[in-house]
Amino acid sequence: MENIVNIQDHQEPDYPVLAAEKIAAELKDFSGGNKEKAISKFAASELTHYCEQSPKFAEVVYKTRRTLSDCCAQVMKGTGNYVSDIDVYRGIVRAYFPNADVKFLMNIEINGAAPSEEEMAKPPEKPKPKPKPAPKKPAEKATARAKPAPAKPEPKKKPEQPEMIQLTLF
Repeated sequence: MENIVNIQDHQEPDYPVLAAEKIAAELKDFSGGNKEKAISKFAASELTHYCEQSPKFAEVVYKTRRTLSDCCAQVMKGTGNYVSDIDVYRGIVRAYFPNADVKFLMNIEINGAAPSEEEMAKPPEKPKPKPKPAPKKPAEKATARAKPAPAKPEPKKKPEQPEMIQLTLF
């Protein structure tokens, strides 16, 4: 009788899949403030996308003890009422790779013809100032007559759409 030994090749874990599962579970159990919640779905989506692109990145995301909640808290720390897109991308990456950086390449795709000389000579449109509210009058005594309802304003026409310019941020 022969002894047969079956030796299986050692396979690396599928870190992109494992990391994606971890991120999905952490999104489901997400905890954080309003600012953190505002970016949580986006951060989860971007992290998953990065993990799909890089098994090394996925391995770090999978093995780290930090969670998606921790990542979002780190991204939003000290941001105040505004944070730029690149700072969010940079923060997501740096939550897992502290020495990493993110750089943007922006492509502008111009579709259609250039504006005419007449269009280029037009002065810029300035926003109309908001009307100031009228000062309050002393309370008038109620009268027996009902005042007629004010007329409804006519709907504004939408301006024509300009030629399309597409910005790609990746």
